[in-house]
Amino acid sequence: MRDLDREETYLSDRRGLALELRDLVGSGPVPTRSYPAPHAALGYGEGHFAARLSGLPDWTEEGTLFVLEGGYDLGEAAALSLLAETERVQVVKVGLRPGVEVYLSPSPLNPYRYLRFLLLATGQEEALSEVDRALLEERKRLTPEIPLEENPAKFLAYTLVERIPLLYAPFYRPLEEAAQSLFARIGKSLALTPPHSALEFFLTGLEARHEQGDPLAALLLGEGEAVRLAKEILETRVDAIAEVPAPTGSRLAQALALWYRLAWTAYYLALLYGVDPSDPEVLERLREAT
Repeated sequence: MRDLDREETYLSDRRGLALELRDLVGSGPVPTRSYPAPHAALGYGEGHFAARLSGLPDWTEEGTLFVLEGGYDLGEAAALSLLAETERVQVVKVGLRPGVEVYLSPSPLNPYRYLRFLLLATGQEEALSEVDRALLEERKRLTPEIPLEENPAKFLAYTLVERIPLLYAPFYRPLEEAAQSLFARIGKSLALTPPHSALEFFLTGLEARHEQGDPLAALLLGEGEAVRLAKEILETRVDAIAEVPAPTGSRLAQALALWYRLAWTAYYLALLYGVDPSDPEVLERLREAT
């Protein structure tokens, strides 16, 4: 197995995603003008998680509607932008398509950049500062120069090699889909998320599967009674369990800190598989088609 503490392992990172991960905090566009309240946000693709995290409603009849055109929306973002545009509602398009007001180059790390723009545009600088502090604190122990025994992202990546992550975050369920996207785009690895009735699914849908050798690894994100019950159920139903407690802070800061740690985990997982953690060219072709 490849060694994450050896330099040659990082040759697979041909586009330097580690540098983008390291320098993520503070990156991305900033508002150049004010946007009238009330505010709402619709998110697609890379922008979906950010829109959910922002706490903004997804529609407004006046003020400003931010449309996060994160790709792969099959024209829905453009259609809703036209529908919303009135004298009372100002539509601000943010994304990777030509003609948007605020442009972002495609990246699996863009959820942070979309969120940062939304928080700045809606006057939530204090919330952004808390998020940035949480990510910088995480970064201290996640980068490649931090050895395995002190690096939780490296350790978690080894746990997931040749296993399928089963993601459960009861304190904030949207984090599951966001993490699933990270493992797909960066780790080149299939990950599973449970349906809304997660504990019911764990109790019945995974019954006796461990006896058939299914290589599932449950990632229990956060803490609380739901996590405790999930662990009790899953101990006899999956190959391995990894508990990933959230740091202190608001739910927003906790969710972003866990998302950031899982981004590093997906990065190391790609290296263990010997593949480039950056987006493949096929995604570029898909963006052009949609």
